[in-house]
Amino acid sequence: MHSRPLPVTVAAIIQALFSLLSLPGPLLPGSEGVPAVVLYSGIVLGVGGLVASAGLWMLKKWGLWLTVVVNVLGGLSAAPGLVAAPNAALQAAALVGVLISVLIIVLVVFPSSRRALATAHQPSRVR
Repeated sequence: MHSRPLPVTVAAIIQALFSLLSLPGPLLPGSEGVPAVVLYSGIVLGVGGLVASAGLWMLKKWGLWLTVVVNVLGGLSAAPGLVAAPNAALQAAALVGVLISVLIIVLVVFPSSRRALATAHQPSRVR
């Protein structure tokens, strides 16, 4: 059995927590001025992030790729909020979203993370 590297564990936990926080987006106070497409894409990315977190936790290679896709899309969707959000609190939330997305991507592309995710479920060679 392969052990999960610390960066993968940290990325999976942060991503799961961040994904759970993004699910109630339309219900949050101050979200009235945010376009609906941004709020609902946050829900979709939140669900995708939860699935990706499960994949990371189980050391599945698809978990790595889904994590990268979800966080690239999440970071890109949060970036306009840095300047276009209707208030300072939402601008700060956009900044946190971008930074967390970058952090998660960095954690899963560490050499130890990639190595563990690439070899976790390959059959071992018997000679």
